[in-house]
Amino acid sequence: MFRQNVFRQELRLNRRSLIVWGIVTVIVIGVYLGFFPYMKDPDLIKALDAYPEAIKSALSLNAAMFGDVNRYHGGLVMLYVLLMLTIYSFMLAGGLVARDSDLGTAEFLYTKPVTRSQLMTAKVSAFLCVMLVLWTLTLAASTVVGLMVAPGEYDIGVQLWIHVAGLLASLAAGGIAFAAAPFINRMQGTTSLGIGLGLGFFMIDAVSKMTKKLDALKYLGIHHYASLGDAAAGKPWVGGMLALLAIFAVGTALGYVGLNRKEFTG
Repeated sequence: MFRQNVFRQELRLNRRSLIVWGIVTVIVIGVYLGFFPYMKDPDLIKALDAYPEAIKSALSLNAAMFGDVNRYHGGLVMLYVLLMLTIYSFMLAGGLVARDSDLGTAEFLYTKPVTRSQLMTAKVSAFLCVMLVLWTLTLAASTVVGLMVAPGEYDIGVQLWIHVAGLLASLAAGGIAFAAAPFINRMQGTTSLGIGLGLGFFMIDAVSKMTKKLDALKYLGIHHYASLGDAAAGKPWVGGMLALLAIFAVGTALGYVGLNRKEFTG
């Protein structure tokens, strides 16, 4: 059964964080995508050529990217937007579960005539709602700025796939957090988890691109499965997206199991 009162309460408690992260995301997109016309400067391209290949690969930089607004936004700008929003996803999903133990509301909430699974469903639903709103806002901001700076080149269809991939990567991050949250009793712990895993997955993706010897590391990070660069080139990796969805489903299922077995007293 779906507990609407818990769902509404979670949305209310997280509305400020949604507004803050939404504003920051819009600003990042506005600034970096807004700079696209200046990225075609020949001097900038020449300076880029002087960078070591390993560094350019790690940061997903190449001259062709600066000549195509879709590749520039999807393969570069959205890479850093995804970094921010996966950190937020980890923090949000983990906090939805860990908050009750930290604030001392667990004994009251979990002794009501409501099952823990029903409460978890409401929290997961609130997480999904927040993520959908945030990524819809991200797509809207990208479209407005993209059509302003490159009206004849910005491809809404390509960008839609990029944002779907980003959304699924954020959901996968949330699934991992839901699996870990029953073992965390402090909100500070979920914040540390979010920053640590968010930056960790980003670094794994970057390091795996630097040399073929480390290429296998990419399978340990969610960025690889989102494959934003391929989506920006008009070749979205559906298999990777399904893998992200599976990570969310499995992680959330483990969260249900962990929460139902968690002891809040003693």
